[in-house]
Amino acid sequence: MKFNKSIFVVLIVAILISGNSCGDGFSVYDPDYESTEPKAIITDISPAGGYLAGVDSVVITGSNFALDPDSMIIDFGGAPGTFLSLSETQLIVRPGVRHGVDLPVKIAVRGQEFFSDAYNYTLFQPFGLYPGLTADDEPTSPVAVDADNNIYTIVTTNNVTQYVKVTPDGVVTKDAAVFTGGTGGSDLRFEAYSSLVVAPNNELFMTQQSLRAIFRKTFGDGAREGVWAASSTGSFKIRDMVFDNNGYLWVVGRDSDQIHRFDATTRAETKFPFEGILSAVAYYSNDNELYVGGEIDSTQSIWKFTIDGSGNIGAGELYFDFGKHYDGIVASMILASNGELLVATGPEINNVSKPSIVKVFPDGRHEQLHNEMITDGAYSITWRDDKFAVVAIRGEETSINFLDMYDRTRSGIFGF
Repeated sequence: MKFNKSIFVVLIVAILISGNSCGDGFSVYDPDYESTEPKAIITDISPAGGYLAGVDSVVITGSNFALDPDSMIIDFGGAPGTFLSLSETQLIVRPGVRHGVDLPVKIAVRGQEFFSDAYNYTLFQPFGLYPGLTADDEPTSPVAVDADNNIYTIVTTNNVTQYVKVTPDGVVTKDAAVFTGGTGGSDLRFEAYSSLVVAPNNELFMTQQSLRAIFRKTFGDGAREGVWAASSTGSFKIRDMVFDNNGYLWVVGRDSDQIHRFDATTRAETKFPFEGILSAVAYYSNDNELYVGGEIDSTQSIWKFTIDGSGNIGAGELYFDFGKHYDGIVASMILASNGELLVATGPEINNVSKPSIVKVFPDGRHEQLHNEMITDGAYSITWRDDKFAVVAIRGEETSINFLDMYDRTRSGIFGF
């Protein structure tokens, strides 16, 4: 091989220049460099005992924090957090989306040589498949909850459609009656219902959105649903219903321009004029109020009514103009004990960007609930009597899920 002397000379000169530069202090690397900035220290994270991954915020106290969010990085076990408020001794941060026990939380500050020492903190999964059920258990109907926190719905599993009951610890029981087309005496009448609630006596009440009838069934009897009552408005198509604390069942739907009330004992029907195509109804026991939602005055909106001492409602008032702020529909509603309203926006729609669940505050504020942590397509939402909600999803994924609200009675920056 022919040796190129000119290249060799260039290499020698470059090495000599490099060596002289190091000696003269022009190198960007200094093996003797020590940062004069003390590293960040985490002394506490609240709430104590852990919080929800990717949701709301936690408070981090310590020292040597920066005031510029662009000058710091916070890591929750491999997932970055988001700074919401900063001081030199306290940070309010939305935690990372990774959940787990004792995740190492670390902070890096520009100008400091090292990350802070790890502070172990637990982040819980905020949303996921309901215990005892799998992705193969596809709900065809909304979910109802009884006083013992058992949930009920109708699922299709391996092409078999039947009622299912799931205990809080995930024990699954299925009713013997199945849907085979609705022809047999023990067959289910319908493959799906538009509403499903648990009556005070633990019977299941169902409605089918193309009919004016209300059906009922005792879970576990293996029998077909029976007709409990039917509206005298022949064109009425029932979409949703809810029991109040006064012995009444409130029923809404389309093609009647009325809100219907049934006496749970006598089954007597009373009607209150209200124009709209209604898709959801909810009851707030603290103030004896009724909420209805749907297409009202050509937009998706929610109205509130006060129930008086005789169990009647008056004219009502607009509570929230849903269509002004969000796509989707008012498909299902539930109220927390502090008066905050959760609205499920209906099955997933191709090429439509909409939140899965919206939270509406009593003062009129509203926000997408648990942004990016809830699967799209929530069409049914209800409470257990603890910190969990139950959500049915329909879309690219069809499933029954738990929604951990952490503490829906607590005020402040945490949770619901």
